Amino acid sequence: MDENNKLRSTYINEKKDLEEYFLLWTHQIKTPITVANLILNKKSGPDVKKLKEEMFYIEEYTNMAINYIKLTDRATDMDIEKVDLDKVIKTLLKKYSLIFINKRISLDYEDTNVEVIADSKLLSIMIEQILSNALKYTDEGRIIISFDKNRNSLSIKDTGIGIRDEDLVKIFDRGYSGFNGRVNHKSSGLGLFLVREISKILKLRVEVKSKLGQGSEFFIIFPANLTKL
Repeated sequence: MDENNKLRSTYINEKKDLEEYFLLWTHQIKTPITVANLILNKKSGPDVKKLKEEMFYIEEYTNMAINYIKLTDRATDMDIEKVDLDKVIKTLLKKYSLIFINKRISLDYEDTNVEVIADSKLLSIMIEQILSNALKYTDEGRIIISFDKNRNSLSIKDTGIGIRDEDLVKIFDRGYSGFNGRVNHKSSGLGLFLVREISKILKLRVEVKSKLGQGSEFFIIFPANLTKL
């Protein structure tokens, strides 16, 4: 028994050390990313425009890694409070404005005028991953964001390439990128996994409808007692 406890303790300590190392690394890598962005902001041209977009995604993948590490630490405190849904959405839209502009994707969004009970940081991460995916797999067209007060449901719809039927049941699995991700080399297979894990923590439901070649629509459904309309 003592030997088992010792092995367990060693495993826990090594796991903690590994998590702390990667958390430190992801924070450190943000410094050269910031410097590179400062250099790029002093230049112009089509190649610079594309490079800025790629740098944006490098930074976002780094943030995703940080969020993943924090999410796996169940000791992380949550701050459950009333959250202005429009404030969360507008902050993300401002953050991704570069991608909207560069890809010439139009936005259809009106204020939801809804407050929800949630952890604002986790909810923001969740919505961001869905929005990021919508932009990533939409080369032309638009993104539509709306709230159905009858269903307490936030919808993020795109006119992108869509998802194959056989991939739909697996897209929330960790590391699963699906056919589209492999073809376009754009998917880490981590974003939608974060969406699913956060939905469990916040007691939300996530649904998706998609048709290949016609786009996708993701729904975040809030329990009636977690919204204030």
